[in-house]
Amino acid sequence: MSTLPLSSTVHTQADACEPGAPEALGRLHGDSFTYVCAGLESRACRHSVTLLHTLNAGDSLAVETRHGVVRGQWVLVSPQVPRVLRALGVPFVLVDLEPSHPHYRCFCRAAPATGVLSLDHLGSSSLRDIGNRFFRQSLRGTALDKAVREAVAHLAQVFPKPPDLDERVRWMMSAIDLEPSRSLCALAQELTLSVEHASRLFTRQVGVSLRTYSLSSKIRHAARYMGRGQPLTDVAQMAGFVDSSHFAKVWTRCYGRPPSAFFFAPRTRMDEADLAAWNRPPAEPFSMEDPRPFRPPAPARPPSAAPASPTAVPAPPGSPPTRRPRAPAAR
Repeated sequence: MSTLPLSSTVHTQADACEPGAPEALGRLHGDSFTYVCAGLESRACRHSVTLLHTLNAGDSLAVETRHGVVRGQWVLVSPQVPRVLRALGVPFVLVDLEPSHPHYRCFCRAAPATGVLSLDHLGSSSLRDIGNRFFRQSLRGTALDKAVREAVAHLAQVFPKPPDLDERVRWMMSAIDLEPSRSLCALAQELTLSVEHASRLFTRQVGVSLRTYSLSSKIRHAARYMGRGQPLTDVAQMAGFVDSSHFAKVWTRCYGRPPSAFFFAPRTRMDEADLAAWNRPPAEPFSMEDPRPFRPPAPARPPSAAPASPTAVPAPPGSPPTRRPRAPAAR
């Protein structure tokens, strides 16, 4: 087992960058996040599945956990795994897949018990080209969204597809995405389940607890304010955290440094070109006084009964409103 010390986040000096050019670029995709930089060393324990790929074919990076060190040009890291990324002087692209991402469970199941898997045996992927183009800022906006989505979907085909999610679990995920502070007790009550049953069902199918999923949703909400100069106290409130101290604690655990190191970093730039409306921060703070109504999936009806009306499962953020919600697909 490795005994190398864990370190704080240290960014590489971007000597090769033009004066004023950012050392790092980021782009929010809603259920994922793409980040490219000139190199860094950081300690983290994230809610997301992380895909790492060096930008130069001759480079390799290292991911250290309590089980040892995995080196490679292309690495997959499971969620909830404390690790140190050692990539000083190594430009790389990172793609974080949140628990709401359609391929999140696929990659969770693909990773070994140690939590880190080298993907070098698969050869180079399009993520390297995507990362280089993003770093040069020749690929951005919706074109970057599409390229990352296709690259991740292509990689997911290598691994077995996980079973479909239970409809009640999908509803809970949508409910939390719309209102991150919604309690487990309230969700279970609307589904007419006990708190214990709802918690076990969610954890077994998604791979993370409802509380962890809620925290990851709050982090996504907070990340929308990066680079906007918003006070962190306001960001914490608008993202649904109890207070700024709780926000700082969760963020630091995920990313190795406090929010102030990211939200006001002058050499990190967020790509906000053509952001979907649901991916932009709201003008008003998050309010707990007027929660959005939710209707859980209707109970199954006997075959002889009249067809039930379509299930009112909340649509993912950004979906256009419809007068009649789409019924769940038959299994």
